[in-house]
Amino acid sequence: MDIRVSVQAIYYIAKQLNKPLDKLTLLKLVFFADRYHLRKYARTITDDTYFALQYGPVASNTKDILDDLQTEATGELYAQRFIDQIDPKTYRAKENNEELDYLSETDIEALNFAIENFGSLGSFDLVNLTHEYPEWKRFEHSLKSGMRSERMNMDDFFEDSILPDDKFKAIPREIVETSKAIYNHG
Repeated sequence: MDIRVSVQAIYYIAKQLNKPLDKLTLLKLVFFADRYHLRKYARTITDDTYFALQYGPVASNTKDILDDLQTEATGELYAQRFIDQIDPKTYRAKENNEELDYLSETDIEALNFAIENFGSLGSFDLVNLTHEYPEWKRFEHSLKSGMRSERMNMDDFFEDSILPDDKFKAIPREIVETSKAIYNHG
């Protein structure tokens, strides 16, 4: 995982939405972008490790970037060039003229998909929506029974939800199956 990719993804979302965003919203939009990119292009944007938590899927290292934004660690110094922490749970894009050279065209496509389809939803609407996807559903019972987190199986990201108007249906099933085969076998 390259921290610069996750930082630029967070920045891109915040810049495009042009308003302060809470941590939940940012993490859910990153999840939707990663899910799209994995299903269509056989890799996530962030190359992050996902965990199922009470409030849905979370890209672990991306969450750490937001949690540690005020520290002096090397990665956080990079993040501070792009992201401004307003309070412990709210962030915005800084004015920045740096090229987003760690994001590919397909990364931008996936981020735009997440922004266009889910960017207008509130954080708890996003949480509830993520609970409808199979990668989180697998752990619903254990999380409701007191488990704090469960490492997610990336193969579950290729499974379809039962949502009648699932935005991910825009990716044809044959592409999803091809991406899954590439992801699993290189």
